[in-house]
Amino acid sequence: MVTEVAPQVHVLGSLRFNWYVVADGDAYTIVDAGLPAHWPQVGALLAALGASLDDIEAVLITHAHGDHAGNAERLRTEAATSVYAHAQDWDVMRTGKDTMPGLAQGLTMLFDLRRPELLSFIAEAVRGGGLPTFPEVLELSELVDGEVLDVPGRPRVVHVPGHTPGSCALHLAEASTVFTGDALITHSPAAPAWRRRGPQLVKDSWQEDADQAFASLDRLAGLDARTVLPGHGEPWHGGIGAAVDHARHLGRV
Repeated sequence: MVTEVAPQVHVLGSLRFNWYVVADGDAYTIVDAGLPAHWPQVGALLAALGASLDDIEAVLITHAHGDHAGNAERLRTEAATSVYAHAQDWDVMRTGKDTMPGLAQGLTMLFDLRRPELLSFIAEAVRGGGLPTFPEVLELSELVDGEVLDVPGRPRVVHVPGHTPGSCALHLAEASTVFTGDALITHSPAAPAWRRRGPQLVKDSWQEDADQAFASLDRLAGLDARTVLPGHGEPWHGGIGAAVDHARHLGRV
């Protein structure tokens, strides 16, 4: 199975739920941490690369949802490494409990469940251990907007709030690659079938602040990245600018 989706970047998960391994010589950075059920994948991939958990130097979480942080605490303890997240998402990371939606948002989310693909998506998240809670992370380091992290791959942090208050993208300048988390995805099981695939925003009812999420596209558009690696869906190799244009053209739903 081919796992390399950008230079020295490998994908884990199931396409519905992506997380990534960045190789830099003999050292590795994990971007997002998948569902707990995905745990065996990381050991298998590292072994195929001639590495082990001991070679992981950092775990970077794009945002505090269980399908992105499900193995964060296990990686922190078993790999003896640091887990980074934006400070505005720390409360959720430390409890493993997401904030509850308001009444109007909750009713809209329930209406979305009429879509069989979304039901299947949620069922996979529940079976995988990422919903309704995920293992809390007991120690955290901070992702700071604009900082170039001194970890393998040297990603730059780009704060893109909206999906969660602390949502971040991570830009690998040398690899011309950006990890967008759920600030920009290429597969949305909550969307109508005609627009389910391709670069787009998460549906409004699944955003914490949909207006802010749309505004955050401006921050992504300014990056120099050929490859977009989202939290959900296929890689996009047409450039971040074109991906943002496509998402804006589709608009919010």
